[in-house]
Amino acid sequence: MDSPAIAKFLETTYPDPSLPLTSELGREIETRARNTVGPAFRVSVTPREILILAPRSQEYFRAKSEALIGCRLEDLLDQEKEEKAWADVAEKMQDLGELMMTNKGSGPFLLGAQPSYTDFFIAASLQSARTIDEDVFQRCVKYPGFKGIYEACLPWMERKD
Repeated sequence: MDSPAIAKFLETTYPDPSLPLTSELGREIETRARNTVGPAFRVSVTPREILILAPRSQEYFRAKSEALIGCRLEDLLDQEKEEKAWADVAEKMQDLGELMMTNKGSGPFLLGAQPSYTDFFIAASLQSARTIDEDVFQRCVKYPGFKGIYEACLPWMERKD
């Protein structure tokens, strides 16, 4: 992904207001989020993404995704496996959400009063999930930290064009 490189360019080009790109806490949260939420997203979000795409985009997404995962997207849509995936990550989601609230006393963001790249990483992931399937979004925001970060970043998501 090019997001870190783009963020660095934006921070260099438009330094005011500053957006902290990295922090020890942010890196830990990003890593843990990918490892924790990733397995559940793979069975909940990935097979449903195709449903919101235009037909031409569906062709590309299907070919790319199915080659990567080794099965048809529809084969991932198994309610029992999906429930198990979410149950398997529940404790880690709770822990991750609590970690996200480390600096809650200083403000609504991960580092306190000012948003960071990691805040937008979390908010964007949640917004993507919400766009694809509201139930997946709700599964995430029921944990502490997730909803707070999402809501704190809403002003940056008002324009969805």
